[in-house]
Amino acid sequence: MKKSIILLCFCFMLKASFALNPSREYAVLPSDYGMDYKEVIIPTADDVKLNAWVFKPMTDSKKYIIMSDDGNGNMADNIEIAAQFLSYGYNVIMYDYRGYGKSDDFTINTKFFIYPQFVKDLTAVVEYTRKYYNTVFDMYGIGMGAGLSVSVGANRPEIRHIIADGTYTTFEDYKNTFKTVNGTDILMPLAYDKTFMEPQYALVDKGTQLMGILYIVGEKEDICGPDKVKALLKLNKNSSMYTVPGVKNDADFSANKNEYFNQIKKFLDSH
Repeated sequence: MKKSIILLCFCFMLKASFALNPSREYAVLPSDYGMDYKEVIIPTADDVKLNAWVFKPMTDSKKYIIMSDDGNGNMADNIEIAAQFLSYGYNVIMYDYRGYGKSDDFTINTKFFIYPQFVKDLTAVVEYTRKYYNTVFDMYGIGMGAGLSVSVGANRPEIRHIIADGTYTTFEDYKNTFKTVNGTDILMPLAYDKTFMEPQYALVDKGTQLMGILYIVGEKEDICGPDKVKALLKLNKNSSMYTVPGVKNDADFSANKNEYFNQIKKFLDSH
């Protein structure tokens, strides 16, 4: 009986991980690892205050990258990935969406995959980075944050490279495939601008300034797998894809951390 309950809970967590799952508490801080960073507050256009961390590499660098989370937990979950970018000479800016971490309150229904307000959050971080740090920079996103990075990044002249790990293509496709795979519905926004939220629409006539997009996708991903990501490759001539062998998207990084970042460095070096 206990095994059945554990299995049921495990399956529920797997399904829930595809929807929003905000955490207010940081499980760990950069200072716990001895990392130097600055905590800053970034205001959005609609007067929401976002909490963000800014990291500098050991040597002076003009390279900056903005990291966007997948909506499961908060930005503290990505400290190890931030450290990888620091080792490659990047200044790193991480932030929490509204309703996450120490950012301002925002009511989140955990049945949703994404909210349109998150576009305002990422846009605010882009404008903050341009104003205080550099005029051109890169983006990295996971899951929901990957799709946001591609969509928002395609519309912003500041963005040069985008690394999208586990992106979606369109909300309709994700919702329909999610229902097929999991047998349950996931909620999507109803009022929004497709060209700022859905990569397939954003890249149709946007993103000509981009020097490169790297899509990372798990070989066994069953919602937005390699075949669907290949459709995005056709929309931007500077796109490429790294397929992680034998895993779904939630294990893209953990499956082989060294190879994961080797592929990222290879992509950045080639552009």
